[in-house]
Amino acid sequence: MTGHGNHAKRAALWLCLGAGFITLLDQSMFVLAVPAMSVSLHADSGSVQWILASYSLAFGVALVPAGRLGDIVGRRTLFIAGIAVFGASSLLGGLASDPSLVIIARLLQGLGAGTLNPQVLGLLQDIYSGHDRAKALGAYAAAGGSAAVCGPLIGGLVLSVGDPAIGWRILFLANVPLVLVLVPLAFRLLPHSARRPETAKPSIDVLGALLLGGVVIASLIPTIYGAGIIAVTSLAIGAGALLAFAGWEILYHRRGRTPLLSASLVKSRGYTLGTVVALCQFGVGAGMAAVTAFYFLSGTGMAPLAAAAILAPQAAGMLLASSFSWRFVARYGRAGIVYALVGSLACLIAKDLFVQMLDGGTAALAVAAVGLAQGVATGLVVAPNQTLTLAHAPAGTAGVAAGFYQLSQRFAAALCSAAAAGMFLQAQGAATGQASKDAFHQGIVMCCVLLGVALLAGGLDWFREARDRRNARAAVVTSGKETATAAVALTSERPTAAGAQRSEATESVDA
Repeated sequence: MTGHGNHAKRAALWLCLGAGFITLLDQSMFVLAVPAMSVSLHADSGSVQWILASYSLAFGVALVPAGRLGDIVGRRTLFIAGIAVFGASSLLGGLASDPSLVIIARLLQGLGAGTLNPQVLGLLQDIYSGHDRAKALGAYAAAGGSAAVCGPLIGGLVLSVGDPAIGWRILFLANVPLVLVLVPLAFRLLPHSARRPETAKPSIDVLGALLLGGVVIASLIPTIYGAGIIAVTSLAIGAGALLAFAGWEILYHRRGRTPLLSASLVKSRGYTLGTVVALCQFGVGAGMAAVTAFYFLSGTGMAPLAAAAILAPQAAGMLLASSFSWRFVARYGRAGIVYALVGSLACLIAKDLFVQMLDGGTAALAVAAVGLAQGVATGLVVAPNQTLTLAHAPAGTAGVAAGFYQLSQRFAAALCSAAAAGMFLQAQGAATGQASKDAFHQGIVMCCVLLGVALLAGGLDWFREARDRRNARAAVVTSGKETATAAVALTSERPTAAGAQRSEATESVDA
């Protein structure tokens, strides 16, 4: 391999890492800007919840079709389109004068990021192979972890140094010059995709993607608008869209096309149970980030930088644990993930106790310290669970399996962040005093329920694996017994055959 080829690969790697970093950074730092934005734009509670949820919502919906489209039209093209949409919508958000424009900007940002990130992963897999591919994907994971650590600190610093009413706009507009640099570099550095074989039959499940998006949005609306006719109507529409999606996917598959959701994935218990764990775990992460930010920013009046310092230890703990999580999963497997979920649940309960019993800086320090432990527990769940879950994807469904796995995470993030914001924004007097503590408690309860579901799914998968191992051992033992029995039978026959041979030889000599 030439030095020039290595240089080109490294340049493409850094470009992919940079693009992935800014899209993941945007989400982690933006949660701190929402309270200041809502005051600056006079946004009502519903608008604030849509602002919080829209990025993850659009990100998740775009993942699966964008990955499929990248396979067909080329990853380089989709990479450039995704980053360009992300930059243009950042400019729109930074100049917005109305909450509805911010919501539109966040939706477009999410679509751009959701289009970009599958191409990043695909390009790294195309450019690298073997051990180098593992290192490149590990670097991408590290970039995501670094974004989770840096995001709250950068957001808190920008909001604390200047006027918060201007600070949230800076967080939007800071993406624009970065994108203006990345787009020309992408044209120059990224390789063109190889032509598809002539025998390939490309297909994009557009209707499936639209129906799936309808299900996701219909599920989110009751969280934002609460109980009532809107919620009932939305849930009914969502149920109808879900049935239509299932029917269409079956029909699409029978036509010989590639559906968004493969039936073999649904039948794989290891994949479905692991995806439930991921959905709940990601929902807890997004929900707790929103609950913590709103409580310390709105409930206690803490400065944004100080609130960021409370969130940062959990992200740092997750980054730290992720670096050795592959050893953890190699030793403990699914059982280790269950243990880590139990630890995370204990940390949630401890956070609630500290907030309810302590005030001011003491509670903040205690929550930050427990957040570090919870980050470690989370880091021992996220990557190991993804590894074990995607390993159960049937042959030929790896891309679809990864897309739906990420979609479940983004859907949970959108739902839980909106619900967490609603607990503060829709409560009377939630900005101060005991009402704010009550809202924090409600958020903890929501996250504990999610972790309980994750524990149930993880436990079922643990038992399934243990049962499969027992069955495999029993099959080996049975096979061994059958082999031993056959060997004994063969041994008992051999003396007779040898005796017959000796008898024949004796008769020959006598003759």
